[in-house]
Amino acid sequence: MEDRIKILMTADTVGGVWTYAINLCKGLQDYNAEIHLMTMGGSLDKSQVRQISQLRNIFLYCSDYKLEWMDNPWEDVKLAGQWISSVYKKVKPDIVHFNNYGELCGEWMCPVVTVFHSCVQTWWKAVKTSKIPAEWEKYCFIVEKALFFSDVLVAPSAAMLTEAEKVYGRIGFSKVIYNGSDDAGYVTEAKEPFILSAGRVWDEAKNIAMLSEVAARLKWPVYIAGNHESPFTGAAAIPENVHFLGQLSQEELQYYMDRASIFVMPAKYEPFGLAILEAAKSGCALVLGNISSLNEIWEDTAMYFDPDDKEQAVNVINRLIKDDRLRAEISSKSSGRAKEFTIEKMASEYMELYKGLLVEKHLKKRNKISV
Repeated sequence: MEDRIKILMTADTVGGVWTYAINLCKGLQDYNAEIHLMTMGGSLDKSQVRQISQLRNIFLYCSDYKLEWMDNPWEDVKLAGQWISSVYKKVKPDIVHFNNYGELCGEWMCPVVTVFHSCVQTWWKAVKTSKIPAEWEKYCFIVEKALFFSDVLVAPSAAMLTEAEKVYGRIGFSKVIYNGSDDAGYVTEAKEPFILSAGRVWDEAKNIAMLSEVAARLKWPVYIAGNHESPFTGAAAIPENVHFLGQLSQEELQYYMDRASIFVMPAKYEPFGLAILEAAKSGCALVLGNISSLNEIWEDTAMYFDPDDKEQAVNVINRLIKDDRLRAEISSKSSGRAKEFTIEKMASEYMELYKGLLVEKHLKKRNKISV
């Protein structure tokens, strides 16, 4: 049996990074891997605890330290770094795998992998189309330092890697590894005449507000999974023809994906889009914002519209509603393409990366001794 690889991995408990981390840990169960998973950003909910309990070879360390993009995080970032360092010294991992930036810089004696899931600066560039404000200067410095401190930077799409290099400069050793999701549990039921989307309405990157604004002009009802209350005012407007589902568990969201005929994601910024992948695996026909990352991942298996063009969005979605044959064709293409993004493939590529870094470390050590 091959030697066991110890991996120290960070994950935040909010957003898609959590789903990514769980999927990767699940895939790594097929290998002789021991994963020490350290969580930040908030306490785990019951669903997340259940997900962890179903995995093997996972050692869980929980905290509610703020992440570097949150309000006034710097004291927490410092404490989190000390916490991670103490676990590192105790565990002595073979690989450190960071899914965030603030706690990266330390005296690690093993290879360091950092995944560029997203960052505020690339988000700002895509969504605001302007220079990021000076108040984010410290954040940007920490991200840049983390990227260049890592032995390898992984991005979930080539488009995301390109955007990272546009704002932070050329990055030495980088690799694209697409995210994956599990095929188990995706049972496509009889489709019903409604549109589904997922995301916080006030999230300018997901651009869900645009979909809610045009919903009255669409021929099918629109269901949106996610928080629709403004974090600034607490207001919760209910546009015509929109049904807000609130924050759903993965199982609850799956129920709606299995029934929905069309899944719309009008994103202006989306490094990969796990919700889109899950919808495609459930047999939804995809209608997406026409941005480089989504074009890269879905190619001609989805329909697209300019995320800033409401008229175009209405026309594309209504065309798909009216044309049963086209909708069936896009659904088939989307689900076929989705089969290429599996947990097994993602885990295999990460394991290949880990092993390559360990071999390189061993060779460097041997050459140093021989000299």
